[in-house]
Amino acid sequence: MILLTLLFKLGVRFAIFNFIWFFLELAHKMLTGMRPPFLAEQYILKGLKYILLVNITFAYCLEFAPNEPTYVLNWQKLLPGGLILMLYLLGKFQKQQEQLQFLGAFQMPVQQRPYSKNLEILLLVLAALTFTGLYFFPYLSENGISHWFESNIRSLEKAFLLGFIFQVLGFFFVLSVFFRLLKAFSPKPPQDGPTQGPDDYADYEEVTDQRLD
Repeated sequence: MILLTLLFKLGVRFAIFNFIWFFLELAHKMLTGMRPPFLAEQYILKGLKYILLVNITFAYCLEFAPNEPTYVLNWQKLLPGGLILMLYLLGKFQKQQEQLQFLGAFQMPVQQRPYSKNLEILLLVLAALTFTGLYFFPYLSENGISHWFESNIRSLEKAFLLGFIFQVLGFFFVLSVFFRLLKAFSPKPPQDGPTQGPDDYADYEEVTDQRLD
């Protein structure tokens, strides 16, 4: 039950963070004349977004001693919180890859934003290293930017209509995590298709070459 509550609460916070970041990103676009971002600009902003999300997640999982102004590193919250965060970021990366493959298969126009798979993987590594680094230096998670995000997240979470919408999104986040885990650990059915001989492979190669021509 504790894990489910943590999963739900983090799902709500992820949704609110993305809501706030949407307006910050919109303000950046207006300042730059709504032009498409450059590759370096795109991933600098995305790296900043990931670092802030890691900071907010770590600060939420961090506890304080009741009688002393010291941090309590509770692994029952920090370890699941870090795994949930990385699973969330990996899910976004996987969804983006599937969208690109779908658009490429049907020869549909790709998004105008620059994209680099290697930089996306680098951002995932950066997020994992940042979370690990905050474990050794937890006081770094307490800063003005994280406090501003925390204050706005709590205000939006308590809002009447928006708070309910974010809670619904948190519920669907819990369901998506469960479905993703079931899909990952469920055994794949064996493929009982007919075995192909050398002639079949030759015919397939001819058809592929003709299409390419």
